Amino acid sequence: MKSAHFFAGCLLGVALAACASAPPPAPSAPPAAVSTTPTPTATPEAAPAAEAAPAASVSPSETAKAPEAAPAPEAAPPAEASKPSRSPIDVMTSADTAFLINYSSSAVVEATRRSCAEKSGGDDEAQAKCMSDAREAFKPDVIRFKKEGSHWAWTVYKRTGSRLDELTTSRVQLSEASPNSVKVTFTGGDKGMRPLLKGKHEAVFSVPNDYSLEVDDPELGKLIYEAKVGLVAN
Repeated sequence: MKSAHFFAGCLLGVALAACASAPPPAPSAPPAAVSTTPTPTATPEAAPAAEAAPAASVSPSETAKAPEAAPAPEAAPPAEASKPSRSPIDVMTSADTAFLINYSSSAVVEATRRSCAEKSGGDDEAQAKCMSDAREAFKPDVIRFKKEGSHWAWTVYKRTGSRLDELTTSRVQLSEASPNSVKVTFTGGDKGMRPLLKGKHEAVFSVPNDYSLEVDDPELGKLIYEAKVGLVAN
């Protein structure tokens, strides 16, 4: 009996000791203060670029000016017109020199071709004969400027094979119109009918180099003549 009481007393002592040694409970944390500031709303993400609102239209007056084009390079100065190495009168009146028509390079050929095409109606043989007849009918084949006494004489020849037939001779005065041209003034004394420059009182012959002459005839167009030494006997 005594041992039972003793055991119960020991248990009670242990319990009391445990209670005495346990720390007091920690005080509760004060309640957090309630904020009166409204919580900011999350900013929505920007819309994708593909869904962006279209840009406002711009009036033509507000359109930016296109950049000015770079200035074009300066054009090269025109080449100097061809001219003979001597004075044009010296070329035209060279001793023993006459000027033979370059028929195929003269304007009369193209005019004849058009005329013959209308006449031949597309017949090649008729076209060829028409062109041949026109060439035969062309008279001012050769021209020559030669000093006769105190004045210059201009003579026109028709060439048939190696034969030259004199068609007309006229007295002329020569004056340089430019470094590559000569003005020819007819002063009378015509012998025969002029097949070239009919009824003209003056004409300008171009002298582009040392070996050719060019003249515009009202009927025949531009004619080109090439220098030939010894073509006409003195």
